[in-house]
Parts: sequence; structure tokens; C-alpha cells
Amino acid sequence: MELHELRDLLPGDSYRSRDSNRGRVRVRRWEYPSSRSLGEKAPLVQYQLITEKNQLHQFTMICSESPVLTVDTEFARVNTYYPEVGLIQIFNGEQCFLIDPISLPDLKPLRRLMLSSSIIKVFHSCSEDLEVFQYAMGLIPNPIFDTQIGAALLGIGFSASYQSLVGHYLGIELSKYETRSDWLKRPLTENQLKYAALDVVHLYDVYNAELEALSEADRLGWASEECSSLGSQIATMVDPQQFYKKIRGAGALNRLQLNVLRSLSSWRELIAREKNIPRNRVLDQKALLAIAKVPLSSKAELQKVGGFTSKQVRMYSDDIFRVLEEAWIQEEQFCPQLIPRSSGSVNSSHLQRLKQVVRERAESLNVSPEFLAKRRHMEELLRTNELPKELDGWRKDVIGEPLLHEMASF
Repeated sequence: MELHELRDLLPGDSYRSRDSNRGRVRVRRWEYPSSRSLGEKAPLVQYQLITEKNQLHQFTMICSESPVLTVDTEFARVNTYYPEVGLIQIFNGEQCFLIDPISLPDLKPLRRLMLSSSIIKVFHSCSEDLEVFQYAMGLIPNPIFDTQIGAALLGIGFSASYQSLVGHYLGIELSKYETRSDWLKRPLTENQLKYAALDVVHLYDVYNAELEALSEADRLGWASEECSSLGSQIATMVDPQQFYKKIRGAGALNRLQLNVLRSLSSWRELIAREKNIPRNRVLDQKALLAIAKVPLSSKAELQKVGGFTSKQVRMYSDDIFRVLEEAWIQEEQFCPQLIPRSSGSVNSSHLQRLKQVVRERAESLNVSPEFLAKRRHMEELLRTNELPKELDGWRKDVIGEPLLHEMASF
């Protein structure tokens, strides 16, 4: 088993040290592999690059008894619908493993770890990482913890970056110079491997710090509830029939037009998945919306109204006209309901009062108002007089009931 020694910072990275006499935080440049200017020897972390099947089996045996694994992925997503995974990083608190999925296309031995109910998989801002696992292995890791959610619950920030959390908890300022690396190119450079390893090594310490803070704040239950729903929010798993709701301008369409938009956007989603190309390579949102507004009868109209290229007309026009023909004749009772428009759809003074309730509650809890309740949730509440599902669970007592109480005075 070939192991590489890795200090906890990369060449050119900086770290923040606290001046014990003055209490000031200084940002200093770290030059690998020299010793810390604080006089301490930098801790060594071993990482193993896994490129062979027997190594992968060894790794799973080593980590099978670990209660916590920090996990990250490196991938490319430029010309594809699905992410192309270039590296999977896992740290068990002692050893760091860098799994090369290009050398190891069969990742089945990893499934047991990712699905083990006795092992918490820790990510930071995990949505795209979960997409990677879904596409590469056909699974969603479970149970999981997301340190970005932990940070939000602790009042550190609504969408705190990994770099900011490492700085906040560990006093280390990380470099981003390998962020845009080509993770599909082989061989990976030593700097790429070190950068990738440190992402999960530091994440382990961030997780432990958040775990302690959440326990002290009695918010572990909130964190568990938030993280348990993350797997259902993956974009590549959303029902294609629901994508029309995400298109800007859909709120201005009538029900029949919405039916056309739903049919077109669903068709686009299925084509993008089948061909593994970005959605906009099929049709962009502007074209979808334009085509949904008026019936079209010729390829020339399609090209003019939708702004199609000749290639798009040649490749997709027959399919599009088939979709349009069926969508335009749908009976209204089977068409989607109108999408409420944000502006003017609710009483503005009532909305402001609800927003004030959220701000005051958020301030008392030291969390971001957006994390408690978003504007669209308050608008839905005003329209329906019922709490939206997003304000259920722990939020019901924390902010849902106060909002309902305020509404009772309207």
C-alpha cells in the first residue's frame, strides 16, 4: 500500500495565527514543507491513491468500522448533463483515501460504506456530490451530514463556503488554485492530490466543531432533519413534468400555455438525460417560453420565434411539433394550475409583517432569516392560509406557529 505524507497545508496556502499577546489574527503564507512559524511541527496526514481493485477492497475493510467518514468529489460538468467524476476523497479521521474512478470504473465495493446506517457521511454543500454518487453508483449516500447546513443552524452564514468554515473553525486560509483543475486528465498532479486530500481532512475537524456547537445549542435534531431530506432534492432525479415551474416567466402564462410549457420542458429534460448533454444545448429557457405562448405551424416560424439554429431545427423540429400538437389540444381541466406571480399576488403590508416576524425570530436564534422562511413560503401562506410543507418539522414550532399567530391579527 503506497502512502504519501501530506502536511495540512499546500504550498502557497496561508493560515491565520492568533497573537497571544494582543489577541490579533494574522494571515501568514505557508510554504510547504517548511515548519510552522509558530514553532510547531505540522501534523502529517497519510493519503493513498487507490487505482486497483484490491486496494479498493482493503480501503472498504479499513473504513467499515469508522463511525464518521468525510467525503468529497471532484468532477467535470461542462458539456454533459450528468457530472463526470474524476476523484472521490474519503477520510476516516486517520487516513485519507483518494479513489480514482477512471482507473476503477467498478465502484461496487464502495456501496456498502455509502449505504451503511452506522456510518455518517459528512459533506460540505453536498447537492452536486450526491448527483455524482447517483450517476456513478446509482445510490444516494445515507445517513449524511452537511456542514453548510450546520453552519446555517449556528448562525455562521446561510450558504457558508468550505473555505470560510475552515477559516472560522481552524484558523486556516485555504488556497483555491486547484479548484478549476482538469480532474479528468491523467495523471493527476501531486498538487491536485494534496488539494483534494485536504478538502476532506479539514472537513473532519469542521464537522467535529459543528457537532459540539450544535449539541450545546440543542440543535442536533434540527440538523438531522434538514440533512435527511437532501437526497430528495437532486436536480437530476426531479420528475421531468415538474421542471416547467422553474422557468422564469411561467407565471405570466395561462393554463393551456402552461401545459405546452410543461410538455416542452419535460421533453427537453428527457432528451438532455438520454443524450447526456446540457439542457440549453437542446433548448434554452427563452426558447421554451416563446414557443409556449403561440401555436406554430412551420419550421420557419419555429426558427424565428424560438431563435433556433439550423442544426436545432434539423435535429428536434419533428419531435417538437409532435409535442406541441398534443399539448395545444389538452382540455383545460387537465392543464396545470396557474403559477402565482410574486408581485401583486398578496397583500404587501401583510407580507411585510410576516417578514418582520421572521427577522425578529431569526435574530433571537442567531440564524439567517432566509434559513427560517423564504419569501415564497410567506406568500404561499398568505394565499392559502396554510403552512407550506417547507415550514413543517422543526420549523413549525420555531417559525410556522409565530407566523400563523401574526396572521390571525390580519
